[in-house]
Amino acid sequence: MTIPADIAAEAIQSRLTSRMIGRRLQVVAEIGSTNDAVLAAGHAGEPEGLAVLADRQTGGRGRRGRSWASLPGVGVYTSILLRPPVAPLQAPLLTLMAGLATAEAIASVARVQPAIKWPNDLLLDGRKVVGILTEMTTIGQRIGHVAVGIGVNVHQRDEDFPDGVRETATSVDRVAGRHVDRGEVVAALYNALDRWYASVCGDGPSMVLQAARARIGTLGKTVTVDSGDRRWQGTALDLADDGALLVVDAQGAVQRILAADVSIR
Repeated sequence: MTIPADIAAEAIQSRLTSRMIGRRLQVVAEIGSTNDAVLAAGHAGEPEGLAVLADRQTGGRGRRGRSWASLPGVGVYTSILLRPPVAPLQAPLLTLMAGLATAEAIASVARVQPAIKWPNDLLLDGRKVVGILTEMTTIGQRIGHVAVGIGVNVHQRDEDFPDGVRETATSVDRVAGRHVDRGEVVAALYNALDRWYASVCGDGPSMVLQAARARIGTLGKTVTVDSGDRRWQGTALDLADDGALLVVDAQGAVQRILAADVSIR
């Protein structure tokens, strides 16, 4: 299988300004899961910054084991290896960081403004355009390595989405009203993620949290929280220092939400 020219390594790396992320780049025509490849590379001792990019995934997945449709020629499917100097409890911050970087990349290339839907999606016109899956290994009380997986719908048309998500998904092209270059999106993503990761490692979470608050459409609104075994409503209040969502429940108590589906009602 041939790698399309728009996501060839040279097309992306010629646009990089990043210090680390994407400087080692593996581009493949087809793969099971880019996250699996990056996790394996991390186990093998690969330094952080490695990026794996695929034209198609046969086993792409999202949170809670959900599948991620990964058709060839239309999307961005990439994972990045990180070894962050943060505690495992701060892992939600990394997902938020990736969402912020991806939103900035799409905005800079396509001139549209995605909103962050906590914890791991980006929306355009209220529909999902990006999904993020962060998976990690731990060594004692520290993170061993992290795979930050990012899927971006770029060229998809309505008929490209499977039944069940067609009414809730969109693509960058559809909202921008033009054909957007996938290679430009990938390079801008690696550049933005490199900047925000350096900020987290050097200055802590404050800058990421401040920027993310401006992009999260959930804060101040009534939300439904679905944790799998419990479903309840509250008001999204703020982000905690570790990226958790703070929600005021019906009794007025502030709950820290770390991993749940949150929808605006």
